[in-house]
Amino acid sequence: MIERLITDLGHSLGHWAYLLVAFCAMAETAAFAGFIAPGEFAVIFGGVLAGEGTLNVVLLVGVVWISCVIGDSIGFYLGHRLGRAWAVKHGPKVRLTEERLAKVESFFGRHGGKAIVIGRWVGFVRPLMPFTAGTSGIGYRRFLPYDIIGAGLWGTTFTLLGYIFWQSFSQITNIASRAALVFGVLVVLALGTHQAVKRLRTPEDRARASAWFERQAQRPLLRPVALVVRPLWRYALHPLWRLIAPPLRFVIDRLRPGGLGIEFTTITAIFVVSVYTVILQIGLIEDGKSITGDSWALHLARDIEMSALTTLAEVVSFFGRLYVVASAVLATALALLIKRRVWEAATLVAGLIVTEVSVQVIKEAVERARPGDGLVGANGFSYPSAHAAVAVSYLAIAVAVSRLVSLPYRLALVLTGLGMAIAIGVSRVYLRVHYLSDVGGGWAVGLAAYSGCAIVAMLAVYLRDAFSDRERSPAAAGDVASRRAGG
Repeated sequence: MIERLITDLGHSLGHWAYLLVAFCAMAETAAFAGFIAPGEFAVIFGGVLAGEGTLNVVLLVGVVWISCVIGDSIGFYLGHRLGRAWAVKHGPKVRLTEERLAKVESFFGRHGGKAIVIGRWVGFVRPLMPFTAGTSGIGYRRFLPYDIIGAGLWGTTFTLLGYIFWQSFSQITNIASRAALVFGVLVVLALGTHQAVKRLRTPEDRARASAWFERQAQRPLLRPVALVVRPLWRYALHPLWRLIAPPLRFVIDRLRPGGLGIEFTTITAIFVVSVYTVILQIGLIEDGKSITGDSWALHLARDIEMSALTTLAEVVSFFGRLYVVASAVLATALALLIKRRVWEAATLVAGLIVTEVSVQVIKEAVERARPGDGLVGANGFSYPSAHAAVAVSYLAIAVAVSRLVSLPYRLALVLTGLGMAIAIGVSRVYLRVHYLSDVGGGWAVGLAAYSGCAIVAMLAVYLRDAFSDRERSPAAAGDVASRRAGG
């Protein structure tokens, strides 16, 4: 009965269902509507409609993702502009009590950046999380990367939950509620474990804990357990913990909105958005659907065509050729090596290699034909644009070099690199050898490649330093930790 109702409703709404789901996902945090109607049910409903064929599930994930970020941004702005007093005064209209506000503020105060990601999964925190972040004084540029990651994970999970189990919608809503409860329990256990690990960092605390466990192991009822647990911990669990502790500590530290944490989180947000963009476009192309902006861009290119612009576009396009970009990357990498910036140099070279390989693999997989009336010759398939993809290298070069100059010049360098990447992509559309979506896909591939390589490099540097610190004296290791905290 419910399945038939969902199918009928989906058919009656058609593609307008995207707007319905988007509004519900956005209103949950923009207007505190989550205290009245939890947003996950609307997102699951959208997934159900995708499961029965009304909506495109990949596009729906993007709609939910963007809507959540917009709603959170509105909530953040309200918190920043109106403050806590406004929420206390008007909150009861949407079931927002001062007690609830205090709980969320306490949660955010304890966990900082982690609360932005984790809070989206906790029912009583999610509707207020952006507002509380706004009142806390954290900057929007620090809030946004965490929010993009949290909203993307949350939206994708509940969309796919509805999509996979669309024939059992009545059961999925119950599962979602239980899943939120289980997640809350897991969060409490994870935080408890984190606090226990913090307390065991000093030798004295570890000695006291070891003595306590030894006393418990002598109890008659626990001796059989101790006979199993001791060798398991010594030969399996402890070596495994020593292996996974450094990367785990790295991830936890990166969930703090400051220093390397915000840098790593921003790069991760760029990576996941870029990968999603490529997946979405490939899905639409393979389904034979037109992508918004492609026809308009080609018509505009034909309307503004003139010899001077064509010459300029050819010159700009030249700087997007692989051998030109590779020369710039290698020259920059050499300069960075001279400055002993080994990891930045390696990231630049690896990013270009991954970009080019990814472009060629995707071209052969998608096999999209080029527009038919190009102003210059072009071989191979159209999606994604190789020129646009490798042009992202100029932005990567600018970011790497900006670390070596003073603050006033950094923005100019980054804007120059970004401008070159955009200009090269636009020139390919003007020359009508690529659709606009080909260029967007190329930029996304390049950003995904470079951000992915940067994530690996940052993790590698952290692990190298972590293992090096173990070999130093405790005093030296403490000095290194102090310098990191200060830097």
